[in-house]
Amino acid sequence: MEELNYEELRKIQAKERASPVLQALPDGFYKAARKLVEKKDEGLKKDFSLTEAKEYESILKVIEDVHERRKQKIIMRAMKSAAAGDTMLAEEEKELFNKIHEIVEEEVGSFGRMIKGKEGKIEEESIKRIKILKNLPNFVGVDLKVYGPFKEGDTVELPDKEAQLLVRRGIAEYIGGVPNEISK
Repeated sequence: MEELNYEELRKIQAKERASPVLQALPDGFYKAARKLVEKKDEGLKKDFSLTEAKEYESILKVIEDVHERRKQKIIMRAMKSAAAGDTMLAEEEKELFNKIHEIVEEEVGSFGRMIKGKEGKIEEESIKRIKILKNLPNFVGVDLKVYGPFKEGDTVELPDKEAQLLVRRGIAEYIGGVPNEISK
């Protein structure tokens, strides 16, 4: 990005405000934002006017708003995702993502040790194939992941504990009538 102006900055802010997910930033956005702030600051020092001072303050507020919104989205993504090579992250944001993701992963390991008394993450379970007998909305499994929604007649693969729970409640049945292990 060569040069950033206030109008372009407002467009970027509007896109970030309108979407719950990160929006692509022009290459070099933060450097261009810094240049815009420096340019306005120099202009104020040379020839002060109230209008220019208000525009300078507005530019700072918009840049801070864009940064704060993106930071919140990055934190949420780091909590949910293992993909650090995200193309929507600006270079300056990748370090933040990686640090947060690392902390979240450490917390997952601590939680596993606290709950199960085991080292590291809670171990992977076997996967079972089941047939859904009744419509089923989204539900949170014992692994704290969201599954569903499922429709009557769907054939799905779920971790063993979730599959057992649905079969015991009469919401699903094992394919072929017996628990069947699916290799990953």
